[in-house]
Amino acid sequence: MTTQVDQHVSVETEGGVAWIRLNRPEKMNAIGALTRKQLGEAIKQAERDDAVRVVVLTGTGRAFSSGADVTEMGEQGAGMRSPEDVGKVLRTEYMPMLLRLRTMPKPVIAAMNGPAAGIGASYALACDIRIATPEAYLLEAFVNIGLVPDGGVSWLLPRLAGTAVAYEMFFTGKPLSAADAHRLGVINRIVPSDRLEEEVRDVANHLVSQPRQALAGAKRAVNHALESSFESALEFESYLQEAQAASPEFAEGVQKFLARRAAKK
Repeated sequence: MTTQVDQHVSVETEGGVAWIRLNRPEKMNAIGALTRKQLGEAIKQAERDDAVRVVVLTGTGRAFSSGADVTEMGEQGAGMRSPEDVGKVLRTEYMPMLLRLRTMPKPVIAAMNGPAAGIGASYALACDIRIATPEAYLLEAFVNIGLVPDGGVSWLLPRLAGTAVAYEMFFTGKPLSAADAHRLGVINRIVPSDRLEEEVRDVANHLVSQPRQALAGAKRAVNHALESSFESALEFESYLQEAQAASPEFAEGVQKFLARRAAKK
């Protein structure tokens, strides 16, 4: 099923996978007021739709997203005309979306079809898995217009790439190439641009076939561990595993394992 969400975001659901596409190719998928509204709704619906097992976030054209639409910052009705408005938009619009991506009980894949800059990079980094083309890169150029990093990137990037890489990107405004991001483990894999969607679709379909509660539990465990001690992580894992051991998924998984083992004898 395919639905067009007005003009800035499109949503396509196929086989349990929701493809959310930023759709402003003429502006390299810059995120303005209308895009924020439509994207927020698309992410919320994907999280709430029980038929959706995996979410893919990508862009149309040659960019994943060039970041916030700076041309709107001084325009009437754009919602970002004063310093207070900037803070309000970050808190009330961007924050809920980025939190949803990180915490929804479903795997989220960033299909990086091109550059991801500023808040666009935040969206890519907030996803669980990143698959990119060789032309893709991450850019934190806030310093070039006299701003500081936002969109959670001061938390995300040091954890994924290390503080030294994060500081260099924040201080210089220079990009991190797909090759370097892959070497650092920020990007999971790099594939030719003409194979990106095929590769992402294969990964997404595999995840759809996995036990959904187990995937949700793994995501909860990692998010908890990122902000806890080793001892606390061990205890939370025990709690999650106890609940999962009582689930139909576990019983079914054991039966499949035993059947495969018996077949090999």
